[in-house]
Amino acid sequence: MKKHFAVLLSLVMLFLLAVGCSSNTGSTTNNGGDATGDGSETTGGGTAILQAYGDPMNFCPDISSDDNFYLAAQNIYSRLTKLDANCNVIPDLADSWEYSDDGMTLTFHLNEDATWHDGEPVTAEDVKYTFEYIRDHDTCVLSSNLAIVDEIEVADDHTAVFHLNKADMSLVATLSWYGCFVLPEHIYNNGQDWSENEATTTHPIGSGPFKFSEYNQGQNMILEANPDYFRGAPKLERLIISIIPDDTTAMQSLTNGELDWAINTPVNMVEQLSANEDVRLDVNQLPSPTRLVFNLENELVSDLAVRQAIAMCIDREDISEKVTNGIRPVEYSAYPSVSWAANTEDTYPALDLEAAEQVLIDAGYTKDADGYYVRGLSILTFDSDGNPDVARLIAANCESIGIEMDIEVLEYNAWSQRVELDRDYVIELQGGFVGPDPAAMQNLLRTDAYSNVSGYSNTRVDELLDLAAAESDQDIRKEHYHEIQQIVVQDLPYINIMEYAVYEASSASLHDIPMDGADQWGWAEWTYAYFE
Repeated sequence: MKKHFAVLLSLVMLFLLAVGCSSNTGSTTNNGGDATGDGSETTGGGTAILQAYGDPMNFCPDISSDDNFYLAAQNIYSRLTKLDANCNVIPDLADSWEYSDDGMTLTFHLNEDATWHDGEPVTAEDVKYTFEYIRDHDTCVLSSNLAIVDEIEVADDHTAVFHLNKADMSLVATLSWYGCFVLPEHIYNNGQDWSENEATTTHPIGSGPFKFSEYNQGQNMILEANPDYFRGAPKLERLIISIIPDDTTAMQSLTNGELDWAINTPVNMVEQLSANEDVRLDVNQLPSPTRLVFNLENELVSDLAVRQAIAMCIDREDISEKVTNGIRPVEYSAYPSVSWAANTEDTYPALDLEAAEQVLIDAGYTKDADGYYVRGLSILTFDSDGNPDVARLIAANCESIGIEMDIEVLEYNAWSQRVELDRDYVIELQGGFVGPDPAAMQNLLRTDAYSNVSGYSNTRVDELLDLAAAESDQDIRKEHYHEIQQIVVQDLPYINIMEYAVYEASSASLHDIPMDGADQWGWAEWTYAYFE
């Protein structure tokens, strides 16, 4: 017997954060919007100018984890399902879906009005082609997650059936998140690798609310409204995604009326902008912790004693206060502590410099002539979210107990190449969403997972990940995830430092922005935004 997808959600979306993934309790201006989510409200159109930190790597959203393209991707392309502002799964190309009783098949029912930007219909053949390609190409972000898919059956033009080799109640949530946009088979299935396709290199074609218009390297990307979007034409005529790497510059552009939405408000400007009636501020909180990741294949940090000593050199409270004015909560758990799946008893060690040095001594390390026990370590990061300052504070404490620690700051794309593709680093510092379901731990921890950049491998962790994903009882799942986190804080492939929380700034004249879209639209979707 099939279950309606609304019932299924109670099983699949067991990841209910104690607080929403985002909140607007810090809003300084009421949004005043009255969107119904069906595109019915009429407006005068207009152009919204949105910030991005840098140039995209390419225009295919399924090849790599490219944050600089992600805003554009979520408006050009569609998924089967998507996440709203509170990280709940809602329909996208699929109007409904259901698992079989044994959990071994997952069926999606597609919206029959969906079309590609070139006018061709979106069909289940596109779904089959997209996800079987991703599964079979380990360079794609989602490849390891789709290893559980044996075959995707096209039951009819608008019904795609995923046949699984093991039950996984988190798969719908996984397909709502990253690297899972449905691509047009008639464009991509031409014998080329996706990375070489014209749609990837010069002209993306999706089925989302906005169409690609032009890209000017180092300046912007321009998207035009798609009047044939299957969930209603956008209210705005155009999106200009402006490349502004510096948050302070973005704030100046916002107050000057040259920008309508910015990613992150510098902490030293929050008070000033709160008093500006033309600016709206919202607290955006996500299960996306800042974390220190070790390359376990590098001999400099392959010794657990070195990682333990570094863990005890991290002063989370000091970092939160100095880098974010205390806006970002400290994180001692191996999974975001706001989640039901967090293990808040087995946690990372607190700051203890004396104990950190003793760990090295007990492990047989001795000081050299310059006073170092360990030399040659470096933290590789990118210039965003205060990462360089976080790295410097950690490095200073490490230096104080005899661990030599350099800092290397790269542009995001260069950092991504070094870390995610080349694995050419010793320690790296990053953020990164770990939702919408705690099964997302597998991306960091499962042996050979794409995003497991530490090279971590633990057979018990792999086993527990499988047990938890197949289980529908939340209490049993929690037990599995707690054991995983207990192992992580012992093995230390990565160390969480702070949760993600920033003030997102926008023009007060903009309404129904992504922040307002709980249960209605995607968390970076601008379909229903309009100017008053």
